[in-house]
Amino acid sequence: MAVPVSQMWTVATYVLKQKLKGNKRYPLVLMLEPLFRCNLACAGCGKIQYPGHILRKELTPEQCFKAVEECGAPMVSLPGGEPLMHTQIGQLVEGLVARKKYIYLCTNALLLKEKLEQGVFKPSKYLTFSVHMDGPKESHDFAVCKVGGYEIALEGIQEAVKRGFR
Repeated sequence: MAVPVSQMWTVATYVLKQKLKGNKRYPLVLMLEPLFRCNLACAGCGKIQYPGHILRKELTPEQCFKAVEECGAPMVSLPGGEPLMHTQIGQLVEGLVARKKYIYLCTNALLLKEKLEQGVFKPSKYLTFSVHMDGPKESHDFAVCKVGGYEIALEGIQEAVKRGFR
């Protein structure tokens, strides 16, 4: 799916403003990790190996908004762990959309269909679901160490597209 023209315009004007200010270095994307917790145990990922007290922590939406405002970048990437496991993910995304930040919510999509059915998200030009897929079904399921993960993710993607999400 193509990048919306409004996003291209926002990024272009942001870069131009930075150049006019004489800034040689400036952020384009804030990678904001609101939690480490995940619903997978992929062989190549070490995040779930953190101690339990760390895995239970979450940034509040207010903490996230403060980081976004401090950074000033026009785009925000929300990786994890699995951001759909965040207890306030709906409020977090809603607040970022209200701030007109272009959000790339990076997910394994195992919870995507459920969250969409619960009405946690509303379609917006500011919200894109970036779904982690590791190739064809067998390759994907092997990489994420979950039989059936590919099919669940595919159902989530199909539901998101059906509901008008990017």
